[in-house]
Amino acid sequence: MTSRSISPPKSVPPEPARKIFDTFEDKTEEALASFVSLNECLYASKRLGSAKNNEFMECDCFEDFSEGVNRACDEDSDCINRLTLIECVNGLCGSCGDDCQNQRFQKRQYADIAVFQTEMKGYGVRAETDIEAHQFIYEYMGEVIEEEEFRERLVEYDQKKLKHFYFMMLQNGEFIDATMKGSLARFCNHSCNPNAYVNKWVVAGKLKMGIFANRKILKGEEITFDYNVDRYGATAQKCYCDEPNCIGFLGGKTQTDAASLLPQNIADALGVSSAMEKKWIKMKKSQGLKIEKAVDNNFNIEFVESVQPAGCESPHDVTKVMSVLLQVDDQLIAQKLFNRLYEIQDETLHHQVIKLHGYTCMLKLLKMFEGDLEVEKRIVDFLIALPKTTKNGITSSQIDKEILRLQDKQKPLAEECEKLLAKWNDFETYKRIDKKDIKEASNRKVDLRRIRLPPGWEVVHENGKPMYYNAQKKTKLHTPPTGSSKTFNEKPYSKWDGPTRRNGVNGTKRPRLDDEEYERHKQKRMDMEKEAIEKVKEEELRALKDKLEMENQKKNDLMKIIEEANRQRELEREESRKAEKEKEDRKLKKKKQSQTNHVEHKWNKFFASLVPNLLRKYEHDKQISHDSAKQCARDIVKILTSKELKKDVTRSPPDEPTKEKRAKVKQFTQSYMEKILQKKKSRSHKH
Repeated sequence: MTSRSISPPKSVPPEPARKIFDTFEDKTEEALASFVSLNECLYASKRLGSAKNNEFMECDCFEDFSEGVNRACDEDSDCINRLTLIECVNGLCGSCGDDCQNQRFQKRQYADIAVFQTEMKGYGVRAETDIEAHQFIYEYMGEVIEEEEFRERLVEYDQKKLKHFYFMMLQNGEFIDATMKGSLARFCNHSCNPNAYVNKWVVAGKLKMGIFANRKILKGEEITFDYNVDRYGATAQKCYCDEPNCIGFLGGKTQTDAASLLPQNIADALGVSSAMEKKWIKMKKSQGLKIEKAVDNNFNIEFVESVQPAGCESPHDVTKVMSVLLQVDDQLIAQKLFNRLYEIQDETLHHQVIKLHGYTCMLKLLKMFEGDLEVEKRIVDFLIALPKTTKNGITSSQIDKEILRLQDKQKPLAEECEKLLAKWNDFETYKRIDKKDIKEASNRKVDLRRIRLPPGWEVVHENGKPMYYNAQKKTKLHTPPTGSSKTFNEKPYSKWDGPTRRNGVNGTKRPRLDDEEYERHKQKRMDMEKEAIEKVKEEELRALKDKLEMENQKKNDLMKIIEEANRQRELEREESRKAEKEKEDRKLKKKKQSQTNHVEHKWNKFFASLVPNLLRKYEHDKQISHDSAKQCARDIVKILTSKELKKDVTRSPPDEPTKEKRAKVKQFTQSYMEKILQKKKSRSHKH
C-alpha cells in the first residue's frame, strides 16, 4: 500500500458512531507468526532510506528534568526539530540533553495495540488503551527496496496468489515492503474516514514512516488510515471500511483521481485544498484529457505547474513549508514552496523561517538550483530581506561560504552577494547557552528553559552571563522582554518555610523555629547547597576533561584517517598520471604512425608514376616477363620510398618530379635491373 497521506487530512467528514472491538479475541501472537517481526527497517543497500539533507540539525531547546524525566522537546514545546519532523539524537542535540521527548521512533514509544480478526478485512489493529490526538502509534517497518525490486516483487507476490500486499512508498524510487518482514503496523487497515495518518520523519539521517492518531482513539477502536494508493496497475479491491463517505473500491481505476495529484504533506505545504484538486480534475475531464501520475515524481507535474500558491500567512504555514523543503528533492516542488516564502512581508514570519533551520534550507536550495541565475538571485534577495539575528545560524550552516562561491561564479550576482555578506558581517556571534548557564540563571530565579520569547528575541551568552538579545532592535536585556510567556519564578526561602505546628487554641500555624534556630537551619541548608554545587562543578569538570580527551582522541584518529586518505589519494593520482601519460604516448605514436603511413602512401604513388615506364623496355626485349616486371616495379618503389622516409618521415613528395629526380630514379632502376638480370643469367647457366 503506497501512501500519499503523511499529514493530518485537511477536512474530516462528520464522525459516525464509533465501533468498539474490545470483545474480539486477541490474535496478536497468531498474527506475529505470519511474518518476521522487525525492530527496525532492513535496507537493501546503505544509501537507501537516507534523507536528502544528511546534515544533522540541532534544536535550541534546553534540558528540563522533572521527577527524573527530561521534559525538553515535548508536544507543547517550540522545538524546531519537532516542528520540522526531525528527531533529536543523544550526543548530537546538545542543549536539550539526552533522552528528550522528541525521540519516539528511537525509543520505540509505541501505543498499546493488539491485532484482532475483522469480519471482512482479515486482521486489523485496535487500541488497547485510549490514544490521544497526534500521539505516535507505531512505526511502519519492512524491507526498504528500490523501485525495480518493488515491481519485481509485485509480480512475484501476484504469482504466489498472495491476498494482501504491504507496500508503502518511502520516497521517490524507494519503497517499504512489509509483506514478509515488518511490524504490527502492517495490519492497520484502510478507511475512507480514518482515525490515524502517516507522517514521514527524519531519524538520525534516515527517513521513517510513522502512524499517528488523527483524533482521540478510544480503547477497543480499530486503528485505520487512508491508504490513498496508486496501485500501479493492480486490480481494484472492494473497500470494506463501511464509512458513510466510502468510495467503494480501493486501488485500480476506481480510486479517486486526487490520489494521483499530490502527496498530502506537499499539498498542505503548497496550500492546495481538496476543492482546488477537484476543480482541476473536473476541468481536465471536461476537456476529455486523461489524468496521469508521473511515477518518477510521485505527483502530477501538470497539476503542480498550474498551482500558484499564495505567500505564507501564518507561522503554521511557514512550519508546513519548511518541513517539506528540508526533505524535498524535486526542483519544481522546491521552487513552488520557496515562492510562498518569497512573498512573505511579515517580519514575524521571517523570524519563523530563520528559526526553522532557515539558513540550512536556503543553502540546500542554492545547491539544488546551482547555475539557475534567476532562482539564485531570488534566494539571495530573500536572504537580504531577512531580519537581523545573531550570526550563529549563518556560521553553523556555512551558507556564507556558499554565497562567497556564488559571488565568484555568478558575476551578475556579485553586487547582491557582496551586499548580503556585508550585512552578515555586522551580525554578532554569541556563545550558545549550555547547562551551566541554565544553572546560573536558575540561581537568579529565572528558568531559561521555560521562557517563550517574542519573535526576534534570543537567549545569548555575554561576559559569562545569559541575557536576552534582539539583533534587529540592537537591544540587550537582563530580564525577559515584554511579551514573554511561561516564566516561572522561585519563591525565596524564609523562616516561615520551616516545619510548623498548630496552636491548640485557634488552629492557626506559627513558626516552629526561633530566630537563632532559624539562622542555624539556614546556614546548614546553605552549606549543603554549597557542597552540592561544588560536587556538581567537580562532576562537570571531570565530564569536560573526559569529553576533551575523547575529542582529542577522535581528532587524532581523524588526522590518521585523513593522512591515510591523502596518501591513498596521492597514489591514485600518481597511477592516474602514469595511465594518462601512457595513453598520451599511445595516442602520439598512433598519430605519428598515421602521418608516416600517409606520407609513405604519397611517395609510393609518386614513384609508381615513374618506375613502371622504365621497365617496359626490359619487358619489350623479353628479358623479363610481365608479372616479373610488375613485381620488380613494386620492389623498386618500396625501396625508393623507404630511402625517402629515412631522410625525413614528415616530408611529402613534390607534385611533379624534377628532371634531376627522374634521372636518379632511372639510374637506380637500371642498376637494380642489371643485378636482377645478372642473377637470372647465373641461375640459367647453373641450370
